[in-house]
Amino acid sequence: MGIQRVRTFVHGLDEKMEGGIPKGSVNLICGTAGTMKSSLAYSILYHNALSAGIPGLYVTLEQDPRSLLIHMEKLNMAKEGAVDIVSFNDIKEKVKERRVENWIQKLSGFLKEMKDEKKYELLVIDSLNALYSLTTIKDVRAEIYFFFKSLSDLGFTSFLISEMPPEGGRYGEYGVEEFLSDGIIHLLFQRRGGILTSLERYIGIVKMRATNHDTHYFPLLYQNDRFTIYTKEDLEL
Repeated sequence: MGIQRVRTFVHGLDEKMEGGIPKGSVNLICGTAGTMKSSLAYSILYHNALSAGIPGLYVTLEQDPRSLLIHMEKLNMAKEGAVDIVSFNDIKEKVKERRVENWIQKLSGFLKEMKDEKKYELLVIDSLNALYSLTTIKDVRAEIYFFFKSLSDLGFTSFLISEMPPEGGRYGEYGVEEFLSDGIIHLLFQRRGGILTSLERYIGIVKMRATNHDTHYFPLLYQNDRFTIYTKEDLEL
């Protein structure tokens, strides 16, 4: 039996990685500010819910859910009930009686309850940087390893948003996330033009375990209500 895969529904991208992302994997969606990391992550959950009936949970630890939904409405991803969204305040209220101080452990416990309750299959955490800011991590590699493992053990296919500094460099805040994750989806800007420069978005699959994937970076656009990549062949037409 082959590996079950979850489609990104980015037009042209799934074909570049054997049909999609391995089910049950833990994946980073990385990039600097403005590269549409949150929009891409939400889009994956949204289109899987509508097209495949796969339930997804979006955990936002920074942005207010109303603000997130207003942005998604502008991208025509506004079908009510397609994606369940929980905020930091929602989680805080639900776990307030617990004596555990470590927020990574608190979130793991909360996600287990949500998984048991609603059988979610897809998960977005927005963002890892915000999660780290909530707690003191004593043993970085061990705690992140066990957190990633807990997501996999729960059966989620996870997309963890990681904010990169403008100068680039590490894909995760501590430099261990890229080794512990199963996949890395990298979004970046490139400047084009002379005096009047423009910023173009690109997407690359840096890493995807158990997958023969293309290693090129592709121009990424949002058009006709979904993300699309352009290959060299497309651009030569």
